[in-house]
This record gives sequence, structure tokens and C-alpha cells, in this order.
Amino acid sequence: MILCLVDKHDQAYRRAARNSFTLQDGLVKIADILEVGAKVPENKGELHSRNHPADGKVGTLFIGYRDSELVAMGVPPDVLPHVRALEDANQLPDIERLLAPETYDKLVGIALGVVERPKVPDGQLQQSLVRYQGGHDLHRFLDSEEFKHALEGSLEEWMLFLAPDQRQLAMRAFSGPARVKGVVGSGKTVIAIHRARNLARQAHAQGDKILFLTFGNRLPGVVHHLLHHLAGDGAPELEAIECKTVHAWCDQYLRAQDQPLYVPGKAALQQELSAAVTGVQSLLPSLALWAQPLDFFEDEIRYAIKGRALRCLDDYLAVERSGRGTALREADRRAMFAVYEAYQAGMRGRRVHDWDDFPLEAMRVLDADPSPPRYRAAVVDEIQDLTGAILRLVRRLVPPGPDDLFLVGDGLQRLYPGGYALGRLGIDITGRSALLTRNYRNTHEILRAAHAMMLGLRYDDLDDEPSQVQEPELSLRHGPLPTLRGFRRIEDELVWVAEQIQLLKQDFGYSERDLALLYRFRHPYTDLCHRLLGGTCKLIELTNEPDTYFGSGLKHSTFDSAKGLEFKAVFVLGVTDGVFVPKADPTLHELELQDYLERERRRLYVAMTRARDRVYLTYAGGQPSRFLADIPEAFLDRESG
Repeated sequence: MILCLVDKHDQAYRRAARNSFTLQDGLVKIADILEVGAKVPENKGELHSRNHPADGKVGTLFIGYRDSELVAMGVPPDVLPHVRALEDANQLPDIERLLAPETYDKLVGIALGVVERPKVPDGQLQQSLVRYQGGHDLHRFLDSEEFKHALEGSLEEWMLFLAPDQRQLAMRAFSGPARVKGVVGSGKTVIAIHRARNLARQAHAQGDKILFLTFGNRLPGVVHHLLHHLAGDGAPELEAIECKTVHAWCDQYLRAQDQPLYVPGKAALQQELSAAVTGVQSLLPSLALWAQPLDFFEDEIRYAIKGRALRCLDDYLAVERSGRGTALREADRRAMFAVYEAYQAGMRGRRVHDWDDFPLEAMRVLDADPSPPRYRAAVVDEIQDLTGAILRLVRRLVPPGPDDLFLVGDGLQRLYPGGYALGRLGIDITGRSALLTRNYRNTHEILRAAHAMMLGLRYDDLDDEPSQVQEPELSLRHGPLPTLRGFRRIEDELVWVAEQIQLLKQDFGYSERDLALLYRFRHPYTDLCHRLLGGTCKLIELTNEPDTYFGSGLKHSTFDSAKGLEFKAVFVLGVTDGVFVPKADPTLHELELQDYLERERRRLYVAMTRARDRVYLTYAGGQPSRFLADIPEAFLDRESG
């Protein structure tokens, strides 16, 4: 039975369009109350009177919860009247200081529509609702049977599955920029895809466009494919979506303005940078800066100078270089900026640029463009790997307003140095940030092992303060323990992998398209995989084309290129300490080495959590990665080689 308190006819229908009802623990619960036009009866004998305090204003945000339930969540009795008075989720920050952090997070989750164990209503009622009151805004109830169906279905169906809490975020109206962050496998990208389609419907009706931007160049094709699968080929809203990497958008725009940029090979850019370092060093030979390797200068220019869109020496001297590890004295900073200027001058002389110039040049041209492109909204995935300069560009392309920016990312999966805080870029997400803690992708065993490897790690989550690793809600799905296996030679490693692939196909019904081989570096695994596995498997290297991911064949890729993707079973190759990570690198000082190791730890974490059901870790000619030592014995099947 669904019980509703309603007021006027039109208001009741508007309310029903944005609310979902479910039965939980024997009580009717109301989820996702964002705007309420109906009035709550205040008489003690009415339906919900037992939920209200004896006096004070009665709000509607937590009307479906008893006082005892709220107290059990950690709400102090003397704070209950304040909680009961809330009408809207945006009022929650007003009482944050009165609550413990974990209690506040629970209330935010309730306000955002996080509902445990939703039940499917009576089948006849459900059909009637769909038939007579259907439409894109009607909440479709999802239960374990639907989740099971998604697991057993095609890769597209699985990657587009939305749980109720995810659906609320995809469809919710926000008064400004919003951010979704959460644990690995919590469905951030799928929320972004559904969100993009929802916004595209609105944009298409008004002749506008929206942007879907990513960092990794594998994802735009995948997202484009999934959007077509979700909406259907020929759906009119697809015309309103541009799905690109940030650099591809910049390149297209600059070419349209007859100002294309040419990027030479990596070796040529490094030669230009090396010449700049040598030239400045000859003028200031005594500085400690020159002990740094060339990679340090490359990253400093990319993330600390260009990544923050700094325009002059004074800006660089004043900037806080968060995420860069090594502190630089003023004299070193002056020399570093001189290197940057010499590097830029050298490239100008050759009429070339590097990839980090693209957002900066796009901004420069936009500032002079009499009719610059404008988008109704932007959905941006993988924001943890973007720079502040890129987010400034996105902000420039989308005028401020309701539902303007939808930002998705997880700082724990950040693979590149540097960092920024959204608030310092003029992107205020106060009251419009959601944290997802439930993992839907991985089995209990995979997530438990991967999470144990990350415990205690502090990381930049695009806030003003460092974040600590969140405790995820472990999956209810179970599978075998992750397997770690060592070998004397890489050839032996890959022979064993070939045997396991055949077992997975013969004994467990996997197809080659369900499996992936992931490695940190292409050399030597790309060639060896083809030589040792190509005779028995159809090997497909992941590229920008979505068919290489969704089509047939055994996939293989680097860790970085696989980010954002998932597979039923994954072989993580070459996790050998001293190869996968350096044991002792004299070119890296202590803080740089620590920062490097933390990023490599995150890379292994990302690779392991690409696996939905099974993960195998292999190494050869040494010891396993030191990161795996942090996984308890009971969480990892360490087989002898």
C-alpha cells in the first residue's frame, strides 16, 4: 500500500513526479524529498503525528523516520527539533555543526534518496503506474532481481544499471554546480551518463547543447556507445550531446578559429626542455634545483605552472604548490620560472606546442571571440585527473545557473601529480555534493583486498584539506580470493596466464571478451602477449574505438588506459617490485619518491578494481610489489610459483 498526503491536484502530481516510495523494515519510507507543496497535518491523531516533536515547527525532510530511528543514527535528542524542522536538503548544512560527521553523512544520504533494500510494489499496481502515469520522470523500482538480470546481461546493460540512490542523483535538479564523489565501483560514471541524457533532453527541446568531457581518451567512445545504447540510435537528444576529451574539444575549437596547434613527438619536447634547463643552469649554477631529474621540470611546468594557468613570475612565487612534494625556495622558484619561459620561447621559435598549451590557448582565443560557444550544461568525468586550468575553461564555456556543472571523480584514483580545490576556482558546490559509499562492481573479496592496500593513505580529493580513505560498503556478491602468483621468467608468467584463460572459458563459461590483461608499461608485455597468447586467443588492444572494448576478443591495455572501464576477470601482469616500482631511485628525493610511490599504489588499486568477479596478480623475476604486503594473508591467495 502506498499512502500519500496530498494538497492541490497539480501540486500533488508535481510532488509525485519527484518522489519515490518504498517499503523498508515494515514502514512506508519516502525518498528524495526535494520540494514539497503539500502540508503536513499537525494534529496528534493524524497519520504521521508520532514522528513529530511535541512543539516547534514541523518540517518534511525526515517525515518518514521515527524519532527513535533518528536517535539510533546518532542524532542527539536535544537536536531532534532542529532536524524535524528541516524542509529541504539544502538546509542540512545549517545544522552540520550540531552533529557528529558520521551522523551528518547518514542524514545527507537519506536526503539524497539513499534507500536500503527497495521492494518492488504489487505487479498490477506497477503496470498501472507505468501505463497511466508513466514517463521519463517516473521512478522505476529496482530490486535484487533487476540487479541480477544486469549482472547476467550484456556488458552494456551492466554498465548502464542504476540503483535507486544513483538514479536520484542522475535525475535530481540542482541550483548550481554539483559534485558526485565516491568509492571505486560506486557507479559515478554511469550516473554521469544518465545525467547527460537527462540534461540533453532538456537542452534539445530548447535548441541548446551540453558537453560530456573526460580526461582519458578511451572513455569518450565508450560513453558515446553507451548513450546510443541507452537512448536508442536516432534518439533526438543525442544530437544535443558533444562527448569528447578536453584536449579534443580544444583542438576542434582552435582549428575552427584557424589557430591549430602542432605537437611534436615526446623526444622533441624533452630535448627542448633539456635545452631550457641547461641554459638557465649555466647562468645560476649553484642552486639545489639542478639536482632534480628532467621529469621534475616537466611535471612542475605541467601541473604547477600551466595546470594552474599562471601568467607571471609573481603568481608562481605566491602559489601554493599542493601535490608537488618538494618545497622550492624563492631562488629555486625564480630559476624554475626562467626555465619555463625559456622552454616556451624555444617552442614558439619552432612553432610547436605541448598538450598542456591546449586549454590555455583555447582560453586566450575564447577571450577574444565575439561569439564564443556556449553550452547549457557540462558533465565532467574523472575530474581528479584534470588541472585547475581545464576546470576554469569548463566554467568559461557554461554560464552559471541551475544544473550547469555536474562533476564526477574520486581523488583516490588520481594518477597524476598536482591538484586544485574547486572552491578556489570559483566553483561552489556547497550543499550540492554527494558521497557514494556502496560498491556495485566488485565482489566482496576483490574490494576487501584492494581497500586493505589503501588504508591509512591521505590523498587530495579536490577539497581544501587532505582526505582519508573512506570505508566502502562491501559488496554482497562473493567470489574467489584475488590470486597472487610469482614466476622465474616473464615467459613462464604468460604461459600460466594462458592456462588460466582456458580454464575460465572451459570450466566457468567465460568468453574472451569478458577478460582483460593489464600491465603498467607496454614493454615488454605487449609484444610478449601477442607472441605467447596470440596463437590461442584473439588479442585486442584497447584504443579510442569502442568496438575494441565492447567487441569480441581478449582485451589488453596499460593500467592508465583501462581507467573507467571494467571486466569480469582481470589479469594484472608484471607487479614486480623494482620493475613496477623502484626499490631505490637516486634521482628521486624523499618527498618526490613518496609522492611517486603513492601514485603507483593508486595505479595498482585502479587496475585491481577493474575486475568485477575475479582478479589475478602475477610477477616474474623478483618479489611482488611492496604494496601487496599491506593486504592481510586471509584476503589474498598467495600461491607458490
